[in-house]
Amino acid sequence: MDGTTEPIIAVIGHPIAGNPSQFAIERALAAHQLDWRVLSFDVHPEHIAAALEGFKVTGIAGVVIAPSVMRVAADWYATKTGMPATAIDCLYRDEDLQFRATYEQQAWVDGIMDSHAPANRLWIGDRDDTLPISVDNFSDADFAANPTIETIAAANLIVLAGNVGDITNLDVDEWPSNDGSTVVVDLTEEHPYEMAITDLGYQWIGCHQRWVGMLSRCFERWTGIKPTDEVISDAIEEYLGV
Repeated sequence: MDGTTEPIIAVIGHPIAGNPSQFAIERALAAHQLDWRVLSFDVHPEHIAAALEGFKVTGIAGVVIAPSVMRVAADWYATKTGMPATAIDCLYRDEDLQFRATYEQQAWVDGIMDSHAPANRLWIGDRDDTLPISVDNFSDADFAANPTIETIAAANLIVLAGNVGDITNLDVDEWPSNDGSTVVVDLTEEHPYEMAITDLGYQWIGCHQRWVGMLSRCFERWTGIKPTDEVISDAIEEYLGV
């Protein structure tokens, strides 16, 4: 990274087709008139370590790590640092130009939780430490596979976790209406009851919002500039044809 070429951001995953991250990052760079490049790489999980080693010694300024290769990327970083393997989705350069890894989607979701603290929290679905949320922020009493209507009414932060098929029997028709003060964080990737729940007045944090939050935090890590969520959100929707 000698400054003779424009900085490069890499997006890495397998498969990488259909991933809007490059398009969204390019839009954010253009909005801030930054002369950077973004490249996407389809790399099989067994070659992720080699790819990341290559990025270390090139002009790659930062990396977005897709969920499909997150586990092997975490193993690579743990080997390099001697730290326990934890999920990562972003690489950035520190002051010594060494790669540092973070889990920006989890940090963004945890920020949403912190903004609603103290909260009556409810986790519906299986407990899963691999999801982009700090499970340690929940007590055993917060977990409920089949919560009562009273429990739902008392909660002001609700997490939907696990496979969609595991928690589709939510009896949403029985949920009380909400004044918008309760946030539902969907970690199931497009839950089928999103519209029904939002129609009742609940705030909804789903895959799209988490993606926007993650890319926004990554962008700020790389450039020192906080982009507007609207630019990234609009780019993702345009790319996906929403």
